[in-house]
Amino acid sequence: MKPLGVLVNPEANRGKGELAGERVFEILAKSGIAAINLSAESALLAQDKSQLAITHQEISGVIAVGGDGTIQLGANICIPNQLPLGIVPAGSGNDISRELDIERGNIEAAMQNILSSIENPRRVDAMRVTTEHREFWSMGSISAGFDALCTERANRLSWPKGPNSYIAALLLELPSFKSITYQLEVDGEQREIEAMLCGVANVKNFGGGMRISPQSDFTDGELEVFILHKVSRPRLLKIFPSVYKGGHLKYPEVEIFKAKSIRVSNSGFPMTCDGEIVGKAPFSVQVHPGALALYSR
Repeated sequence: MKPLGVLVNPEANRGKGELAGERVFEILAKSGIAAINLSAESALLAQDKSQLAITHQEISGVIAVGGDGTIQLGANICIPNQLPLGIVPAGSGNDISRELDIERGNIEAAMQNILSSIENPRRVDAMRVTTEHREFWSMGSISAGFDALCTERANRLSWPKGPNSYIAALLLELPSFKSITYQLEVDGEQREIEAMLCGVANVKNFGGGMRISPQSDFTDGELEVFILHKVSRPRLLKIFPSVYKGGHLKYPEVEIFKAKSIRVSNSGFPMTCDGEIVGKAPFSVQVHPGALALYSR
């Protein structure tokens, strides 16, 4: 077996990513599996380093150690090159690892999940995202609206950190926020809506544990489009806490439906994908069934 490439985000979860990465290399060595460190000073340099290793046929798969952004980087390396990806959650959100029932904070369990499936990776769907400036792969979710404004604000906060930063940002953004006009093209059908947010999900969780799309399944060959239609601020504050357990589905202002492709346009609101700000709307998403092989049970 060729070595595995390992991508580590040392800054993930306030520096815990570096310790997680060290433990991953230790476990691989103990298991008799060679490893090549693909980490670099930036995501772009890490991608270039990884592509060079792939071109030279030096690695047989990749392990991403970090949060959902690091997993997205791993997916964008692995999918075009048809390599399997393993996941060791070490971020603050970890929505994709939740989908796989990978225990957060337990490096040994995450590595056991990878090692036990080295010979038989599983196939999952991936989203191909197209913006005005680039195309990329995602496993998780993408949206543009109130949630992205909250993510931008949360990233600027010095306190609190982790998932609580999103809640704090929501309370800070809410007083000045107004509904957004969205233009949608869903599987070729045109639609216009007034909404607080509109996004596309390939997994159940979003924003560090919010169960935004409880029926998502990244093996069903379909996406879920989630919409929170126009509501008052008090109504939004009533609906929001229920999203952590999927209870928001009972509210008539919440709409979720399946699609294979969608284009979302609005007046240039920021986009968030897998916990990262990735540009501004509009964007298009198409599901690619079984596009990614995962080292996971």
